[in-house]
Amino acid sequence: MAMQSSASISEGKGIRHSSTHAADQTVLEGVDQDKKLWHGREAAAATVRKHVETQQGTVKGTLGMVQGVIFPCMGNILGVILFLRGPWIVGKGGILEAFGVGAVCCTCTFLTTLSLSAIATNGKIAGGGAYYLISRSLGPALGAGVGLCFYMANSIGAAMYFMGCVEAWEIAQPDYQIGVIGDLNNVRFSGYIILAVAVFIIFGGIKYVSRLGTLFLMVVLFVILCMYIGCLMGPTDSRPATYTVPIVSDGITIQKTLTWTGPSAASFEDNWKSAWDAPQMAFPKDTTEYNFVNMMGLYFPSVTGIMAGANRSADLADPTRSIPKGTLFAQIATTIIYLSFIFVFGCTAPRETLLNDKFFASTSAWPFKEVVIYGVMASSLGAGLNSLVSGTKLLSAIAGDGTLPILRCFRAAPGKEPRLALLASGALCAASITIGELNAIAPLLTMFFLMCYTCVNMSCTILHFVSDPNWRPTFRFHHWSISLIAAALCVWMMFAMAPIIAMAAILFCGLILAYAAYNSANTKWGDGFQGMKFQLAKNILISMDAKLHTKNWRPQLLVVTEPKMRSLSSLEGSALHFPDLEILKTASQMKNGRGFIVLGGICSGKGKMLSQGGLFLSEKMADQVAEGNGEVKELLERYMIDGFGKIVYADDFTAGLADLVQSSGMGAFEPNCILAAWPKNALGDDVQSRIKLVNMVQISAIFQKVMILTKGLEWPEFEERLAGNIDIWWIVGDGGVLLLLPSLLKKHRVWSGCHIRLFVLADRAGDDVDQMQHELDTYVRDFRLKIEVHIKVVDQVVDPVSPDFMAPPDDVVPNEYVELEEGKRKTDLPVRVTSGQSLQDALNRWRGRGFTRERSYDSRVDDVTQSNNSVSWSARHGLRGKKAPFPERLAQWAPEPQAYLTAEELMAMNSMTDPGPSGKAYTAVDHLRFGDEPTRVHSGGSEGGFQRQVSGGEGKRTLFLHDARQLTATAPCREEELSVVSVLNKLMLEESQDADLVCTNLPDMPPSDSALGYCQLVEAMTSNMKRVILVRGTSSEVITAFT
Repeated sequence: MAMQSSASISEGKGIRHSSTHAADQTVLEGVDQDKKLWHGREAAAATVRKHVETQQGTVKGTLGMVQGVIFPCMGNILGVILFLRGPWIVGKGGILEAFGVGAVCCTCTFLTTLSLSAIATNGKIAGGGAYYLISRSLGPALGAGVGLCFYMANSIGAAMYFMGCVEAWEIAQPDYQIGVIGDLNNVRFSGYIILAVAVFIIFGGIKYVSRLGTLFLMVVLFVILCMYIGCLMGPTDSRPATYTVPIVSDGITIQKTLTWTGPSAASFEDNWKSAWDAPQMAFPKDTTEYNFVNMMGLYFPSVTGIMAGANRSADLADPTRSIPKGTLFAQIATTIIYLSFIFVFGCTAPRETLLNDKFFASTSAWPFKEVVIYGVMASSLGAGLNSLVSGTKLLSAIAGDGTLPILRCFRAAPGKEPRLALLASGALCAASITIGELNAIAPLLTMFFLMCYTCVNMSCTILHFVSDPNWRPTFRFHHWSISLIAAALCVWMMFAMAPIIAMAAILFCGLILAYAAYNSANTKWGDGFQGMKFQLAKNILISMDAKLHTKNWRPQLLVVTEPKMRSLSSLEGSALHFPDLEILKTASQMKNGRGFIVLGGICSGKGKMLSQGGLFLSEKMADQVAEGNGEVKELLERYMIDGFGKIVYADDFTAGLADLVQSSGMGAFEPNCILAAWPKNALGDDVQSRIKLVNMVQISAIFQKVMILTKGLEWPEFEERLAGNIDIWWIVGDGGVLLLLPSLLKKHRVWSGCHIRLFVLADRAGDDVDQMQHELDTYVRDFRLKIEVHIKVVDQVVDPVSPDFMAPPDDVVPNEYVELEEGKRKTDLPVRVTSGQSLQDALNRWRGRGFTRERSYDSRVDDVTQSNNSVSWSARHGLRGKKAPFPERLAQWAPEPQAYLTAEELMAMNSMTDPGPSGKAYTAVDHLRFGDEPTRVHSGGSEGGFQRQVSGGEGKRTLFLHDARQLTATAPCREEELSVVSVLNKLMLEESQDADLVCTNLPDMPPSDSALGYCQLVEAMTSNMKRVILVRGTSSEVITAFT
């Protein structure tokens, strides 16, 4: 029974397991096959499988770590400096300081190797070698600068190897020389011949040269072995303890007798300390006064070459594994060789021998010196060939990236040899050979290598600190502090050795960087500097105050357009069609304010965009949105606008505009101006264009944005140069933006030849014209505006009688008193004026503002103690300024405590309350008196001021309040209002009919007018003018007279 139960349980478990496995299999198959549930997306396992298959299909290299990294690196590191200058450096610096020089140089390359290993393990490495690693980490601009420095280091390094070969040849065959042994011309001409042979060999095929690297390394290792054995064995019959060497000085050859001992305590003691001032005859033409620091410049090129393995990344089977391990092994192994030879040379011969035998490495070699001499010649030729090949490939790679257009001619076609790049590298190498002295060329070579290593180390540090998401190196022995220390060490070495050459190298790299940055703006490599710029921009944006001081105000434009979308069924044409691009020319010509520009587009579909099964439910919509964003970017580039594009998709224009205004920009980079074009068919049958216009102005008032409307002829092309007038007709004070915009526009080359004129109206009966002229001149001068001031005296009177639609603040105008029905107007406004009202009085009613002139302020008054204007009410002149002393400290406005309101209650209260010129329901401050700079903060409780409480029972209608009936009504503009603007238009045409541009205030929509009537009003005011800019400011001052 128990057995049966156990069997049943066991069987049951098996059944449950089988059913679970079957269910899991069904789920997996469903994920992979059910396209309806997952909308065609593949399973996670399938994504991984596809990646593996893709990697398996790519062509990989075949070289392993030893053949592909260790041998090339060791072959490049073990160079002529060890053989031709190693003993001499020990003689100068002594064992102690020579070891210090070697330790510092090897430490620098070791730390850089760690940084290079981190970069090499941060993702898969494509072809391109070390330049690819550097440029894709640092970015196209800095990568090009560093890459060019690396190219010059390789080409100059080839010259150093060829010159070392000539020095060995002078010792090997002194009777077979072109010139005199030791003479610079002999080194030069012999070096030219070797260079010509090397270029000819490389012309036969770069790949064959690369294959000789292993052979040359074997020769070098054999030579080093012979040097070790010879030094440790000491003198023999074939290598006597006493010998003579020829020393050439000023064309005279003398024989000097020298000795060497092999390993001995006496030599060690003699060479332990430095003797920088000791005379030497090994290199009589070198008169440099050496010390620890500048000896590093001579020694450092011997320890470079750590990037030789990375240069072969395309040929490696596993570059991310081979480059770090192979490079570290090669660097450590060569460091041991270099530092050990410092002790070997110091223990083997006295100081006199080390300072006067220029090739003691061959004198002490086993079994005879010719082994080392010819071995050094062979290794120098091989190293020079490899350096020339690396430089050629590097130049071709830089040219192929296109970041330096001047180098495009050196770009090689795929599969072709870079012949022109080889000739350029050969020319640079020849110019370096012309120097003729290895001791002089080594410090220059050091600068270029240190510049490269500095940037490699700094790139790792920057990538860590910007927290770039893609910076995930798998190399375990790296920390950002190591890279920072290495970078600091490289910079110290550069400036310690030769500050002038260091500055020249940095300047050269900086010029290349600037040139490459200018030509690589559209190059996207996902480099670390993009992350650094992102972090900097974020930190600056957060730290900036969104409410800038008046001194820092600049127009930041939101350009409003209404593009049309391409039909989803159509496959041709642009995704977005912009019917009117003139507004983009306007924005571009206003960009000299150096503000932020957003090209905003509103795509509305009348309920067919986001709802009612609209376009956003289409499968093609995502592609069309992406394509449209790309087209907006192309428009910005075509019209030379430095800014961003933002397309909003909404069911109707007004909602889209509200979204666009609220979402564009961020913090201090939020647009403060709305730029749009006046509708061309404003007086026609297009009711929607008028509705959009009025709603746009209303939205600008609500969100405290300056409204700028362009009207009239097409704007000039960028190639045109205008030389006429820009006329400003200043009707009402609006914060100074009306005066600022023409001044900024004049900075553009199209308008730079124009003359700005300012016209202000004066009443002959009540104004002192001379005093007004004087005050305006003072005002313009104090605000540093190059504007010619004109006073236009008004003689005209407005007839017939015009009802005054500017009521005193205490008068109540209920909503029901204003009605629009069937095109007829019914109004019951209690205030009227008598016949013969002046034009000035009529214009003073615009937005409840009029000019009140006071004496200009003393220019010595600063922006803390200047006087403020409080506001008083005048039945004749509207708002009138009243001078009141400004407090010692700027008073901050604090609203009265209020209960929380619903949206309906707030709207009801706003419909009965005048928010003042700026749309705010607190202390009104007159900004119109000439000579004062209004403060940016609102003063509460100032003498003579008044506080308007938010109350539904008192106040008057805002001048730009409208409802749906007003927007759609067809009632024409009132004759009285048309009479006012017609007289104004006549005055403007007398002076500005031929002006290239007229800038004036945009009137507000009277509370009883329809949208059609408002458009008629503006059309009548601006008729027969070429171009007009209509500006509605926020009454917040945007210009200041103070420093």
